[in-house]
Amino acid sequence: MRTLRRLLLAVLAVMILSSMAVAQHYTFTSIANLSDYNGYFEPATINNHGDVLFAPAMKTGGEGVLLMHHGRITTIAEGGWLTHDNGLCLSPTPLTCPVFGYTYSPVQMNAHDDVAFIMSRDGINYFPPTIAINAGVYRYSPHTGVIPVMVPGTPAPGGGFFWGSHFLLSIPNNGNVYFVGMVCTTATLSYPAEACPEGPGVLVRGVYKADPRGNITAVVRPGDAAPGGSYFDVAYLPSANERGDVAFAGHIYSDQCIADSFWGCWRSMFLKDGQSGRIDVVARNGAPAPRPGKNYTDVGTTTLNSVGDLAFMADFSPTNDFSDDAVLFHRHGKTMVIAEVGDSMPDGGTLAFVGTGGQNIAMNNLGDIVFDATLKDGSQAIYLWRHGHLSLVVKTGTDTRAGVISDLDDGGAGWASTQISINDWGQILFMAHFQGGGGAMLVATPR
Repeated sequence: MRTLRRLLLAVLAVMILSSMAVAQHYTFTSIANLSDYNGYFEPATINNHGDVLFAPAMKTGGEGVLLMHHGRITTIAEGGWLTHDNGLCLSPTPLTCPVFGYTYSPVQMNAHDDVAFIMSRDGINYFPPTIAINAGVYRYSPHTGVIPVMVPGTPAPGGGFFWGSHFLLSIPNNGNVYFVGMVCTTATLSYPAEACPEGPGVLVRGVYKADPRGNITAVVRPGDAAPGGSYFDVAYLPSANERGDVAFAGHIYSDQCIADSFWGCWRSMFLKDGQSGRIDVVARNGAPAPRPGKNYTDVGTTTLNSVGDLAFMADFSPTNDFSDDAVLFHRHGKTMVIAEVGDSMPDGGTLAFVGTGGQNIAMNNLGDIVFDATLKDGSQAIYLWRHGHLSLVVKTGTDTRAGVISDLDDGGAGWASTQISINDWGQILFMAHFQGGGGAMLVATPR
């Protein structure tokens, strides 16, 4: 009888722990009000000190890079400010260059409040026809201010010059900045590309690293050998850690590409080992996905933590129409699906769409993953995956005390599009609109 009682108590303890993993409660803190900005926030990072980085639309025009430290918000860069770099200007209106305009989000910050960001240099009234050409990469710390990392005209590893950048970069705690660099190549590509501003060849994008002293090395350049043969003809969306591991999305020349630019070449996900330099395939276009009978079509947002865990978005639909998006977790060479379109969610809804944009998924160093989602009934939500269990963070109708959430659509996409971040304490940064009007950037803190 005593043995049976102990067994029942053990089962009850497991049930309680499991329910605790699924049911998480939060308090909400408003960081900034939407009325103070021009329509959106672009939340970026919340670090373990509770400091927050974001890149909102500014009422004076363009976008900014703003850091909240100890409750005080400091503007690091803003549209209309001089960049104070000595890079080349490719703009046809030279009086507006080099002047900050817009970020190529998401901007990023590490545990030491070191910030890295990519920003246009053409002011707030000109948009180059080639996306991110003439953009610069910059770093900031409270001790140095803003310092250029790469600007057009900076020599690129392997020869030639950089001409711009692209969305997404990474700054681990060691201060290295991993970014996308736009360079020229004469290699054959699987898609048409823009002509090089100077000299022969066309513009392509690769992934590069700049150390704190400003030395730039290549992580993967277009033309570099790819796993299994052939070569990379584009690489971007880097996420790195202190060990030098780098996750990135890219396309291999021999893989199918039916698009009129690299944007439409369905991407694969790769992980480069920081010690050996070996590049492994995590998810390749056309290869079997972790769900039986399905293949990877395209990959999106990626996030890598300090121990080498990788979380990313992928689409399994044959035409890459986002009808079969999924959130995936990769550890020690194995990949699993966390959530997929059509799955029942812990709050009773059915998953209809997960974001594949700038930073719709985030992970901390403990392997906790958060992502935003749109449900079949039209409501929008953020979910947490921890220790194999999903739980709801917020959704349409949640009362944050700052307001009752109507949607999580920061970008005006028509679905949950807020960028999100999670620190090792489990605090989650996100944006919400309210049913009574207005909105705020919020931090959800576990209680």
